[in-house]
Amino acid sequence: MNWDIERTQKTPIYQSIIKHITQNIQSGQLLPGQKLPSERKLAALIGVNRSTIVRVMTELESKGIIKRQQGSGTMINDDKWGLSQEPVVGWHQLIQGQQPDEHQLLMTQIKEKSQKKGVIDAYTGELPLDLVPAFDLPQSNWRDFIEADKNQDALGYFPLRQAISNLVAQDYRFTLPVEQLMITSGGHQAIFLIVQALLNSGDAVAICQPSFLYALNLFQTAGIRLFGVPMDEQGMRLDCLENEILKHRVKLVMLNPTFQNPTGTTMSLARRQALIKLCQTYKIPIIEDDAFGLLPFDKHMTLPPLKQLDPQNMIYIGSLSKIIGSTTKIGWISAPPAVLQKLSTARQDLDLTLSIFPQVLANYALSDVTFQDKIATLRAKISARMSYFFDLIGQNFICHRPAGGFYVWLKLSTDTLTKKQIDAFLAAGILCLPSFIFGDKTPAIRLNIARLDRDDIKRLVEKLQELKQVGIC
Repeated sequence: MNWDIERTQKTPIYQSIIKHITQNIQSGQLLPGQKLPSERKLAALIGVNRSTIVRVMTELESKGIIKRQQGSGTMINDDKWGLSQEPVVGWHQLIQGQQPDEHQLLMTQIKEKSQKKGVIDAYTGELPLDLVPAFDLPQSNWRDFIEADKNQDALGYFPLRQAISNLVAQDYRFTLPVEQLMITSGGHQAIFLIVQALLNSGDAVAICQPSFLYALNLFQTAGIRLFGVPMDEQGMRLDCLENEILKHRVKLVMLNPTFQNPTGTTMSLARRQALIKLCQTYKIPIIEDDAFGLLPFDKHMTLPPLKQLDPQNMIYIGSLSKIIGSTTKIGWISAPPAVLQKLSTARQDLDLTLSIFPQVLANYALSDVTFQDKIATLRAKISARMSYFFDLIGQNFICHRPAGGFYVWLKLSTDTLTKKQIDAFLAAGILCLPSFIFGDKTPAIRLNIARLDRDDIKRLVEKLQELKQVGIC
């Protein structure tokens, strides 16, 4: 709000201030219910004596334009404008209820910084363009897409569902039946549909701590209570999970056990089996997000997904966004038919239509005879970048070395992680996500090493070492 008052010799200053306030109400700059600065602060902002402001407020109150409440201050009257005979929506209350929190403001700040040249973007959660596999597309025309749309039902484009089933069979050596596969517009839509269709406001969901799920506003919007379960080197701690189940009547367990986001941790086979047994005991379904499962650095070390170990009690989410880029927005859900029916009905009710275009393009990519070779090349390139980073970082920092995926979880040597430290990272040109975004108080940052070439990695390590020397990290 601008408090520069137009001053004239013919008009007393208090009248000019009254005019300024009423004009800003009429123009919508001041909204019903909006609180005004204190009389002392307002006098300082305008550059007048406090007695002048007292007179202004007295006149505005007598006209019903403002309300003064002891202990609450002075605010624009939300019962009566005093200037308009028409009823006015209480926009201020609506806007105030949707104000971004500190986390959202930080994310906005980082995104704005990412547009500047010279920054080290270890923040963005997708591949850089130079690593996205290049697939040749066959010549097609508009009628081809119209014809392809005939092969789409409530679960999505059938040829793509078949291609995804084949991909999983080839990479994991287990079958996702086509009739139990539903295409979604990315992995996040899959999570959104599960929240909308299977949960009610107030339901409790157990997730890892830290977890990228904390950064998704859809849980808060739906009134879902998230309970973080600590992790160790083998993944989610089951003793802590059982405590949460008993304490909060957990309805779902949601996690990504392979190359977990943000820590890069992979849950051990023994822990996976024990998790399944625990959830079977309490009859709690598991939602497995396998966004990075197709990106192991050594395919011989691949562990079976939870879905493979317990097909009936698992909802499995996959995505192509981490492999062929987020532009296509293709994900999938594998679940029992009755669950898929409920999810597809929810999608129709919410009018979340699924375009045929990205589905056909994704099917072209999966059907390319060079697909497996190009994905193998992608794995090798990401693995090389990870190795180079760990060669340079040495023993100066504590960070888990992932066996696949994009991320490194780098722990700081400081006791806390403050905004001053984050500002120092941004000032140094390092774009990363702090631990508190992921619901964790441990001082740490997430780095997307897959996005960085060798020069960027070298600059990143040098800057991290400089910040460590001055006590920032």
